[in-house]
Amino acid sequence: MSKLGALLLVLALLVPTATAATITITPASIDPGDTVTVDVQNLPDGAAFSFGIRGEFDVTPGERFAFTAQNLVLPFSLDPGQVSAYSKGTAWTGLSVQMPGRAISLSNDADANGEFRETQNYNISSGTYDTITLDGRAAPTSGSITAELTMMGTKTGPDNGQITFAIDGITHGTATVTIYVDGRQELSRTIAIGGGISSPTTTTQGSGSGGTGGLFPTEPTTGPATTASTDGKASLTGTDLEGAGLLPITVQGTAPAGWSLSGNAYAVTPADRTFDPAAVLSFRLPSADTTATLARYENGAWTPVPSKIEGNRITTTVTLPGSYALLIAAPAAGSTATATTSIPAGTTTTTTTAPAATTPAAAPIAPLLPVIAFGILMFGWKRRG
Repeated sequence: MSKLGALLLVLALLVPTATAATITITPASIDPGDTVTVDVQNLPDGAAFSFGIRGEFDVTPGERFAFTAQNLVLPFSLDPGQVSAYSKGTAWTGLSVQMPGRAISLSNDADANGEFRETQNYNISSGTYDTITLDGRAAPTSGSITAELTMMGTKTGPDNGQITFAIDGITHGTATVTIYVDGRQELSRTIAIGGGISSPTTTTQGSGSGGTGGLFPTEPTTGPATTASTDGKASLTGTDLEGAGLLPITVQGTAPAGWSLSGNAYAVTPADRTFDPAAVLSFRLPSADTTATLARYENGAWTPVPSKIEGNRITTTVTLPGSYALLIAAPAAGSTATATTSIPAGTTTTTTTAPAATTPAAAPIAPLLPVIAFGILMFGWKRRG
């Protein structure tokens, strides 16, 4: 074997092969109580994983409703993790989670627009969650409900596994399941429940909440519309928002020098959506005097985009889907930052200041192995020469 051939063989053996995660969702339609399976393959530890279930269904105005994921099996953990709940068309909504040895329950009235939002930080462990339910009462004037649950965090555990759950509580409607990995939409599928929504009302693509898009009955509208993320911290406004949404996702990637990433990132969905005319993306600022810009995630890094601060919000225009985040000016060396969380009864408000600048961790040795091997071979050949 020639020296060049031997070198290429050594390099091929030492350079690890990257395998992208593979996600499939089945089936395409179910009856109430049937099981949905999300098959996850080749999902490495450390990946930022986001899993959303969004239901749209008809109701009688003023009646009670419940949208439930039964026996949800999660094969890996999301730690640190975050759970977000959202509903639209309600007078009040509650979120309850039942798991072995532990229960979570909270509720609150909807706002003036009939929307409910709640976000909590949890270490989401692997295992079986007996029930996860969004229930409440429809608003007196609402004939349809949108209910959405998002679980996200940093994945640890088996690289391969299945997320399974049964959807119950509604007889006709749709459930849209959306998966994001490292800020990229891997798959989004709308599943018909009981044949789908059975309303005679004109059906259009939903634009009433953050998340994944989907079908639900709505009256035709004219002029600008607004869709918001489940936590209410980001919104999208425009005249061409049919089917568009905002999904909170875990921040990953590298911020530009002099900047720090603040809060969650948000994915403008679906992945194949464009906006003509452009839509306005808006983020809530930690405070009105924050030095900030918005950034778009591309090729593993965040690139600032032209932004404008107005009061306690910062905006930019978008024509393409993708992941966006808030960048705030990094504090000077030696300064410290604090985070304060206030939890009144039934609600959660989080105020975050800029994190202190950190020094990147030392590079792992694995990526340098090909270079080391090359140096050893060259040294050996030189001595033999």
